[in-house]
Amino acid sequence: MTTKSSLLKLTNLVTQKHFEQIPEDIAFCSNIFMVFGLPAHKLKGNPAFWTKKSSSYNLVITRNLDYQIPTGCYARMNQIFIDTEVRTKNTNVIDVGRSFREYAHKLGYKDGGADKELVKQLVNYVTSSISLNITDHNPNHISGVQTMVAEAWDFFFDVPSPEQLTMAKGKIILSEKYAKYIHKHSVPLDMNRVRCFKNNPLALDFYRFLAYRSNELKKPISFPDRLLFEQLGVGHKYDRITRQRLRTLLRFIQTDWAVQAKFEDGYFELCPSPPAVQAKIPSGTPLVITNNIG
Repeated sequence: MTTKSSLLKLTNLVTQKHFEQIPEDIAFCSNIFMVFGLPAHKLKGNPAFWTKKSSSYNLVITRNLDYQIPTGCYARMNQIFIDTEVRTKNTNVIDVGRSFREYAHKLGYKDGGADKELVKQLVNYVTSSISLNITDHNPNHISGVQTMVAEAWDFFFDVPSPEQLTMAKGKIILSEKYAKYIHKHSVPLDMNRVRCFKNNPLALDFYRFLAYRSNELKKPISFPDRLLFEQLGVGHKYDRITRQRLRTLLRFIQTDWAVQAKFEDGYFELCPSPPAVQAKIPSGTPLVITNNIG
């Protein structure tokens, strides 16, 4: 598959109505946020939106008026936790617990292992919205997708007093569109394993890409590795360095998970593999949507 044809197929995928399941012969993770990945570091000046561009589409993340664009590893850890909850419990209502300590433990952090930044990035994430605009050289063709992450959120976390309990469990109600999207395209992960990459945004994105796309993969897929770099939000300026970094990460991942993947001759190949977490195979139960935000 050539780079041009791969990009054209990817462009067509993103515009499929209501994020339908992507074909097995395309190796791109379909999670909107992962088209480029979240920003790796805090953005200067707290901009109202963040844009990442490619030759085929523009991803725009817009923040809530009172918060910030979700960035860094904590934002990714929150996102992976929410994906996992949707896929294991088949609901758009995320239970975040009655205390900060309970929530931190859900994400694999032990006592003293997380701080107020974890909560800050949770709020940044659930209050943001996403827009993916397709680039088409035909001025008469305008296409894209747009969604909020959550419709409602209600929790109280006292970080200085992590055991401080609330009367009721905190919760986040994901928007129906986004919850359905997660349910179709993500897989549940072990937060304790994911936490191995807690300080490396690229590693978190790469591990999740491998886990999501290898799930139920029926045949080997291969594509120019530059497209993978674009998928992960890494520019082409330092291809050789990026390739080496990902090769090193892949070897580390393969010490714990027998994912069949490799970089070779400028291409990335992914083959059918066992689930990233055997004990957390995605449930086949339908998603139950709760619209009560009261």
